[in-house]
Amino acid sequence: MKKLISGLLVLSALAIQAPTVHAQAMSEDGNNASETAPLQQRIDLNSATIEQLVTLPGVGQSKAKAIVKYREEVGPFLEVAQLTQVKGIGEKMLSKIESYVLVK
Repeated sequence: MKKLISGLLVLSALAIQAPTVHAQAMSEDGNNASETAPLQQRIDLNSATIEQLVTLPGVGQSKAKAIVKYREEVGPFLEVAQLTQVKGIGEKMLSKIESYVLVK
């Protein structure tokens, strides 16, 4: 009986600590640190193919094509925030993908 109670206490302590461990894994801005691509793995908006762009969260074929079309018509991106000038990409979409892209 003592072993059962001891085991339950240990499990309870672990269950209580689990949210704390998860909270520590979160970055300061509230995003999970694993959701941000390292700088060397980010996609360059000025050289990315449609196939590369569709790997971004929320970007399908039509948005990827719109990014490439914008780049061909207007010229290279000067900054990531310029994505909001692409048809179908607003501030909300930009916030989803900005940590996955860069401009060289």
